[in-house]
Formats: sequence, structure tokens, C-alpha cells
Amino acid sequence: MRTSTPSATAGDSMQSLLRGLRVMETVAEHQPVGVGELSRVLDLPKSTVQRILRALAQEGWLEPTTDPVTRWVLSPRMLTVARRGSTQVDLREAALPHLRALTEKTGETSLLSVPDGTRAVVVIERVDSQQPVRTFHPIGTGGPLHATASGKALMAAWSAKQANAVLRRKLERLTDSTVVDPKALRQELADTRKRGYALNSAENRAHVFAIAAAVTDADGTPVAAVSVSMPDIRFTPDRLPELGALVVSAAKDIERTRTASR
Repeated sequence: MRTSTPSATAGDSMQSLLRGLRVMETVAEHQPVGVGELSRVLDLPKSTVQRILRALAQEGWLEPTTDPVTRWVLSPRMLTVARRGSTQVDLREAALPHLRALTEKTGETSLLSVPDGTRAVVVIERVDSQQPVRTFHPIGTGGPLHATASGKALMAAWSAKQANAVLRRKLERLTDSTVVDPKALRQELADTRKRGYALNSAENRAHVFAIAAAVTDADGTPVAAVSVSMPDIRFTPDRLPELGALVVSAAKDIERTRTASR
């Protein structure tokens, strides 16, 4: 009869822990997300994913939606823990009044996002539009750098070496409008640097337009991006100069507030 050794038990526990962390990370990236999609993304059996989801929900880290087909999202507890002790706390606190002012001026949703390595941006603060039809971006979600206004604003402020690390990879096409050609993206980044803000017209999500500017640290390092997001039915090209000036101004205001508070 085969018996478990201490090392085997420890190995099994570590594998379970790593799988649980992978599930939480994937939920954060794709939420709300169903078991089937998680199974495909993680390359794990549905039964395994379901078991992990239930365990994480039981401990309060995830929760199911009330949709007819159950999907999963991060719990308020998870978001609260993520905020505690975060190096981004001062950034969010500095940005929030300026996001509110930006939403008041534009009538649209304002977001503060930070880079997650060289693959994605993550929303860490948000002020919602009060219009009946609006875009919605849960805290903790985001999108690929190459397909978001915030991501492109950050890439444009990076060194050529950092940007090329993204552009050399195979870039995912999320919608029919997603730009995945490296040459076209390099030109877009050059245009972003010239005008001071980046654009995203239905590249990450269909029917969503966004405009963003980078927020830099005292030494010029880009640490975040502030953006305005709206349904594309409310965007017209004549609004571009106004919106561009507003996001650039908001980014500068956040930088000044952070500097003054230190």
C-alpha cells in the first residue's frame, strides 16, 4: 500500500497553492469569467477549476455573479487586501480629486491605471459617469498594453527598449480594430509622444472609445495613466482636442499633487 511522504504532501500543497493563485490572477484579468473560459485559459479540467473556485469562494477571495450562467469575480475582501499597504495608495489618493474633476468636465468615466509588468494595465481607481449609458471598468481589471489607451500612453513614455519588449511579442487581436502590426504601433506611439495622449477606438472592447495620458514620477518615469472612457456613440472627432487637453492636464495635476504631498 502506497503512503504519502512529508515531501510529497508538501509538494501537493504547493501545487494546490500555485493553482489557486493562478485562478485568482486569471479571474482578475478576465472577470466576470465562467468556468469554461477559465478551464481553457489555464489548461486545467473544469472539475479542478470548479473545485478551486469553490474553495476560494468559501474563504472569501472570490464570489459568483448572479447571472443566469454563473461567472466569477474578485470579492470585496480581495480588493480590500490588495489595497492595504500598496505602494499605489498615495497615487490613488493624489489622483482621486482630479479624476472627479475630469469626469465632471467630460461627463464620462475617468480611470487611473498602472502597468502590470510589460503585458497589461490594471485599473486601480475609477470615477463613474452619471450618464444612463456609460462604460464600466471594475477595479482590478484592465487590458493588454497594445490595445488600451492607458497602455499605449505608458509605452510611449517608456524607453525604446521597454516598448520593443512588448512589440516583439505576438500581440493578441481582441477586436476587429485591434492594431497588432508592430510597425503601425511604433508609429502610433510616435504620434502619442508628439500630441501627448493616446487613443483607443474599440481596440480592447467593442464600441468603447478611450483617451489617456501618462502620469510620471519626479524623475520622469511613467507610473500610471489617466484616461477617459466612453461609448463610441458619444465620441466625435471634434471633441479630440478638448479631451486630449483635459487628460494631459489631469495627468500633470496628479503629478503636482504627489510631489507636493511628499
